[in-house]
Amino acid sequence: MQTVTNVRFAANVMTRMRDVGAWVRQQALLRWRSVVILIPVAAIALGLAGYGVWWRMLADRVQETLSGIQGEQKALGRNLEWSALTIGGFPYMVDATLSKTRLLAPDIGTVWDGERVVVRLRPLSPGSIKISLEGPQHFLHVANGRWIEGDVEADKALISGRSKDTMQSVSAEFERLTGKGRLDASDVSFILERGVAGLALNAAPGATDLPRLDLSAQVTNLALQGQVALPLGPAVDSLAIDIGLSLPRTLPVATADAVLAAWRATATPVEIRTFSFEWGGVYLAATGKLLVNAQGLPEGNLKLTIGNHSRMLQVMEELGWISRETHARAKPILDVMAFVSGDPKRKISVPLRFAGRDVYLGPARVLTLEPPARNGDPALP
Repeated sequence: MQTVTNVRFAANVMTRMRDVGAWVRQQALLRWRSVVILIPVAAIALGLAGYGVWWRMLADRVQETLSGIQGEQKALGRNLEWSALTIGGFPYMVDATLSKTRLLAPDIGTVWDGERVVVRLRPLSPGSIKISLEGPQHFLHVANGRWIEGDVEADKALISGRSKDTMQSVSAEFERLTGKGRLDASDVSFILERGVAGLALNAAPGATDLPRLDLSAQVTNLALQGQVALPLGPAVDSLAIDIGLSLPRTLPVATADAVLAAWRATATPVEIRTFSFEWGGVYLAATGKLLVNAQGLPEGNLKLTIGNHSRMLQVMEELGWISRETHARAKPILDVMAFVSGDPKRKISVPLRFAGRDVYLGPARVLTLEPPARNGDPALP
């Protein structure tokens, strides 16, 4: 009897243990499901918290950078100020908005007033920056006997910068840019439908190579009015430029004159990938390479595509670039080339060659250049 009782007790213990084990497994499964659900939720929460910290760090960095620029201008004797600085744009952007911005630079005779400037940075792409000029902008430059003043406003005025290990670039984009201004004693107003310009400095790919500077610009529908006379009229339908040139590995100062002098010192040509315009009924496109010789004159070859060559020759004669005799010699040749070109708009392709002081359009010499006067030298007649 005692043996039977012990067996029953052992069976009850085993049953209880199985029940407890089943309950433990059930609870573990339930808890595991909760853990599986909570892990990604926690990861997302941590990621959002980290992103928020990163955004705040970038916002503080932008504010510190603006304050640093303000200090640098003050050290140069200039005054850069704004009435208010606000930081926003979370979570997609870091937007620093400067209201009523003013730059006073007496050392270069320049004053600039902007209604609003927005500095925009993507948190996940800190190597690029955008600056939007919003509202009316006023510019005044008085120096070297020149007076340049303008009031402009655009639907879109965006300046972008990008920096990588091997390339730094800056670009500007404008849409529906309107303005009026004064150039010395002449009043001018203008409307630009769209304009894009860019500058990129690429590092040398090899130890014996030189850094490369690329410049580009595109203009669509530019109209000028006022006391200004342009050779082909006040309306430019389109203009496109894309050129590249090599520079030394170091530059003393980053000015236009220094860049040109440094390029000439390399004795390398400027590569004209695109230069074209449609202006006043004339079409002109050019590609090729040019360099500047010791006399300061261009040397090299270009391939020209010309539309409405009759009008172009007339303008060149009016400007004094070619003589009446050269006009008379060149026009019949170009007339024949236009007739046999097969182009429905009678466009012609012809080589343009710079050799010494002479300029050749095809086989005909059309122009003789004079070396430019150097600083300290008397002007050449």
